[in-house]
Amino acid sequence: MHVNKLLIPTELNELSDIVVDFSIDLAKQIQIKEIVLLNLLIPAHVQALTASGEAIDAHGKLAMQLNNSMMTRHKELLKRQARRHANPDIEIKTVVKFTTSKSDLNHYMKEFNTGLIVSGSQDNLSFMQLLFGSSTEKMIRKIDYPIIIIKEEPVSHQIREIALAIDISEGEDQPGIDEVIAFARMLNARLQLVNVITNDKHDASVAIDTLQAIARKNNVKNYGINVLENYSLEDALHSFSRRQNPDMIALLNQGKGKLHKLIFGSHTEDVLKEVDKPVFISKMY
Repeated sequence: MHVNKLLIPTELNELSDIVVDFSIDLAKQIQIKEIVLLNLLIPAHVQALTASGEAIDAHGKLAMQLNNSMMTRHKELLKRQARRHANPDIEIKTVVKFTTSKSDLNHYMKEFNTGLIVSGSQDNLSFMQLLFGSSTEKMIRKIDYPIIIIKEEPVSHQIREIALAIDISEGEDQPGIDEVIAFARMLNARLQLVNVITNDKHDASVAIDTLQAIARKNNVKNYGINVLENYSLEDALHSFSRRQNPDMIALLNQGKGKLHKLIFGSHTEDVLKEVDKPVFISKMY
């Protein structure tokens, strides 16, 4: 995982300010010098037709005027946001673009040579509802890069401990784990490997052996092993989060079209319903 810049999609609101603050602290922690604030706009389309079906030019001109006015205003608002968060150690690049999809950010990741997205979510519902909701779900499904989702003000902007939930039934070689491990190394953060036993398919000793094998295989030195037994993944992970209080939770997303297998296969409906910590989502391809 290589990150030399952060991409922050911003809606120019209070949550976006929280995300920018978090991103600046994150940039300092992983020692990068630039973040890109990206404000995406859906252009106005104003068109009327004559009786013969021909477009009336006046409406096209009106659409251009509306779009030009919107672009000018948002450029100024974005500059104001950048000035509010000005930091001598971090360069903040501001970009406003028209787009047909705010959720497809792959093109901008390549254009600005960024390696990680940090995004807020406006949804006040539960975390799983947030993920399966329209805008956040589309963004996670479409993006080919790791992403951090923030719902509200994090308790700590310094990431010292990351809890990574792992389904051991997927084996030791799980794509996406390497991204989480690389990110933890960049932060010099301790990695808590977590497995929840919800049935009788394996016992704690098998889970411990598998988690240790994953750590050895990936040369992880600073880590903890956590095996929880509970009929409910949600209850187990909530209990762990309250007890261990990690600064971030990491999940493995199994790729496009498989969001419902975000973590622990298909048993995701009730997992992490009320997670208020930053969530790092790594792609599994």
